[in-house]
Amino acid sequence: MYWRQTINNSNIQKYSEKLKEIAKILQNECPDLEDNIGVMGGKVGIVTFLFYYAKLFDKQDPYDYALELLISVFDEIDKGFNYHTHAGGLAGIGTVIELLTQEELIEADTDEVLSGFDDFLYKVMINELKNSNYDFLHGAVGIGFYFLKRKSNKDSHKFLNNFVNELDSIAHKDEQGIKWLSVLNREENSQGYNLSLSHGISSIIVFLSKLYSEGIAKEKVLGLLSGAVKYLLSQQLDITKFKSNFPSWVCKDEPSTHSRLSWCYGDLGIGMALWQAGNNTNNETWKEKAIEILLHSTKRRDLKEDSVLDAGLCHGSAGIAHIFNRMYINTGLMEFKNTADYWFSETLKMAKFDDGLAGYKVWRSSEMGGLQNQFGFLEGIAGIGLTLISATSDIEPKWDECLLLS
Repeated sequence: MYWRQTINNSNIQKYSEKLKEIAKILQNECPDLEDNIGVMGGKVGIVTFLFYYAKLFDKQDPYDYALELLISVFDEIDKGFNYHTHAGGLAGIGTVIELLTQEELIEADTDEVLSGFDDFLYKVMINELKNSNYDFLHGAVGIGFYFLKRKSNKDSHKFLNNFVNELDSIAHKDEQGIKWLSVLNREENSQGYNLSLSHGISSIIVFLSKLYSEGIAKEKVLGLLSGAVKYLLSQQLDITKFKSNFPSWVCKDEPSTHSRLSWCYGDLGIGMALWQAGNNTNNETWKEKAIEILLHSTKRRDLKEDSVLDAGLCHGSAGIAHIFNRMYINTGLMEFKNTADYWFSETLKMAKFDDGLAGYKVWRSSEMGGLQNQFGFLEGIAGIGLTLISATSDIEPKWDECLLLS
């Protein structure tokens, strides 16, 4: 894809200064994260930012420090680290190693580095599916995504074919389409159909569309994908009565409510899932629906009403800005660029805390300890920094594959 700078040159200096501030903190003030080595909150997410930053400014120091961090990650793995998930475990680490190598940000023989992960992750992936844990961040879809990136592993296609068969076996099929049951609240043991990109059916839609594009079990995949999209669209809300097009989830014991404006839950993730499904299968109807949903989201700019309380990728202004920025590149529609500009501007405004990291803090309720400093990818300054690199340069943000945005 042709990527280009979208922040106007007249504004680029203040974004560059914020990037340098973030990089300085991550190089010089980042705490010893010890065994927190994963993508979303640990060392590998910080490594990802530093490699992209080093490329943008052609600097050796951040590159060297990122390599040191990466070596420490594998030292921890050699000690017996075997947590499996995309968010915090081996699947996400392996995915990022493949991504950085394919983008020529590092040089690595990924078969040599990652082959020891494969059999273990395959067994966990199938077991998670048998237990109906398909969750992208914490379950089987995230592991499946790892195998999709592991193109040099001759068994990856076989593993992914088996993934499709297991996913089919746990699907609920009815006149509404195809859906998968989730635990919505473990403490209350409530179940329902999670629609989100972070944990729900939207992640399955993106993943199935990628499998289809790669030619894996195409007939069965297309059937599951079409059924999943049908179910998702059957849950669209009446926007004359609700602020969003979709709820976060569907539960028979709860009335439908509007969803927040964020990557993790709501219309942005659902719209991006439909866009990729349409793009990967050449289905213009799905792409048009995605644009409709996302254009409606461009009108939502009330931070309090839309629960935009910090700047991080997961549920904050930088994540929102990046999604609209990518959709501008995808479509050329100025509504998306103007909205991205607005949310990038809000992201700079979020840097308002004297004791924050580059001014940023992550929102937490008082019961959860209140505002916090976060260094990492999903909620912290590493992720914020990556969005600023993407907005101020022609470096394509392939890192956002880790969020199922490309």
